[in-house]
Amino acid sequence: MYNNNKGLTYMPKQVQLCEDDVIGRFYQALFSDNNKALKEIHIPRSDVFYVREAIHQATGVKYTLDHVERAMYLEGHLKRHDVLDPDRKRAYG
Repeated sequence: MYNNNKGLTYMPKQVQLCEDDVIGRFYQALFSDNNKALKEIHIPRSDVFYVREAIHQATGVKYTLDHVERAMYLEGHLKRHDVLDPDRKRAYG
């Protein structure tokens, strides 16, 4: 980690979320200067990231963000408006 002359802190590691590249899609939409693309980006609630990591630590299985988000919704931990396409059928269940 180091500071540049603008007061910003840079981390030497790149953040990557397996196949769930939320940050990459967000920055791609941001730099495309396309407001519609930016509005269409779905960023799950932070709880989804924490639960997915807890499951991974406990079981060694790393589910997709969509899978964890859907499970949390079906179990009543998330509201309908928190979930991407809540009525869409998923291949996993």
